[in-house]
Amino acid sequence: MLILGLQGCGALRLAYNQSPLATYWYLDDYLDFNASQRPLVKTALDDIHQWHRQTQLPLYIETLEKLQHQMPKDMSVAQACTLYVEVQDRLRVTFEGIAGRLQSEDQKEGQGAGMQVLASLDGSQLTHLQKKLAKANAKYRKDYVDGPASKLRDKRLEQAVSRAESLYGNLTNKQEALLDARLEASGFDPATAYAERLRRQQDLMQTLRNLRQASAATMSTHLGGVFARVALSPDPNYRDYSQKTRLQTCQTFADLHNSMSPEQRLTALRKLQNYELDLRALSVQR
Repeated sequence: MLILGLQGCGALRLAYNQSPLATYWYLDDYLDFNASQRPLVKTALDDIHQWHRQTQLPLYIETLEKLQHQMPKDMSVAQACTLYVEVQDRLRVTFEGIAGRLQSEDQKEGQGAGMQVLASLDGSQLTHLQKKLAKANAKYRKDYVDGPASKLRDKRLEQAVSRAESLYGNLTNKQEALLDARLEASGFDPATAYAERLRRQQDLMQTLRNLRQASAATMSTHLGGVFARVALSPDPNYRDYSQKTRLQTCQTFADLHNSMSPEQRLTALRKLQNYELDLRALSVQR
């Protein structure tokens, strides 16, 4: 998401190098860290950032190379799903690695500092987090759940066009119409997506409460469970829904890619090449 959301040479490098600080301010807004927690959070984020630079960026480079190889060619639905699953797997490995850094009992180089902070969150901080989540949920409902269906679909179309154009450049009217038709026929259900969003938030809140009374030996189990239930929802209906929408996403991406002109595919190829150069430069920094 970070890669496809940035434009221009050097923007990715700047954003990546500043990500520990940006993440700290984002988390602080939700958790309102106290004076004793702040240095631990910063230490944990610096540790995760260095781990990510050394172990995850090379994996992202591999995926970018595969995408570049595919750009000049047409794409089948199966090929689109293979790429989709690979990206999901990359993200899953990243989150599992982050959880491992937070859970580690080894205090060397910042490992375990994140768990200390999570276990030390007090009642007022959890209340603050609950209020922030409620505010974010109200905005989410306004943007994606409530209101006329046509207005909600227009917003989704606007976002879909923006994401596609961030890779391929400007879309034609015919290509925008293709996206619009796919959204109209999709099985996207805002109520189902919102219910899963709430389930994950409730799961997180309960886990954070449990960490305050958990023993050191069971903390990692509590935290690891949250990540596992994000990757695979315990709700069978949502798992079925997720599988169906994934197949529809693969179909949409394949059809949209196959509608691209040689010039649009070249634009995408050059962007992916630039992203790869940025990631290679970042991966060797210390």
